[in-house]
Amino acid sequence: MLPIVDDSADVDARGRSDAALAVIAAVSTLAFAWAGFQSAEWVRERFLLSDESAAASEQALELAAEADRLEERDTILFVEWLVALDSGQTETAAIVFNLFRPPVQEFVRTIDVNDQGVPTETLFDSGEYDVVRLREQSAALDREAAEKTTASNEASKTAARYGGLGLLFVAVLACSGVATRFGRRIRRPLIVITGALLTIGLLAMTLTRVSFLR
Repeated sequence: MLPIVDDSADVDARGRSDAALAVIAAVSTLAFAWAGFQSAEWVRERFLLSDESAAASEQALELAAEADRLEERDTILFVEWLVALDSGQTETAAIVFNLFRPPVQEFVRTIDVNDQGVPTETLFDSGEYDVVRLREQSAALDREAAEKTTASNEASKTAARYGGLGLLFVAVLACSGVATRFGRRIRRPLIVITGALLTIGLLAMTLTRVSFLR
């Protein structure tokens, strides 16, 4: 009678390894899909932030140019007004005064002088002078543009990080598929390696920022 070989242990071991590989393949597939989604979202976030930065920078330049134009006009007229007053040309001074913009006229009407007749503050120190506010708004927009640029660069790095993780999960998925074609001696090390890589990838992904649709 031929001897009967009980290979049930090998069958059970193969079943367990197949189950482990199936779990690894399923998890790596989901992780790859999530990494791809997040990479696309961060690329989108990068372009949105870049556009917002460009818009803020352009608006800052426009406000700065408007401030320069108004300041130049006000300065020229103010000097002409002082020259007319100093030379006793009251009619000319009145005409020039009427050419002043309302903030400048208000400054002239309300300015305080010391005992020597010297103004206690300049036009640019006045809180009502709109050119000062324009420059403050321009500076704030410049800071916003710089912050948006920094955020855009960070978004680009995060997108690249998710892209790298996606490649890692693809490698894990490929290895788990290849492992099914080998015997127990090769399959076991492959399961350990793919499991370790999957774990590392999942840990790295949990430490990476998440982006949602906006």
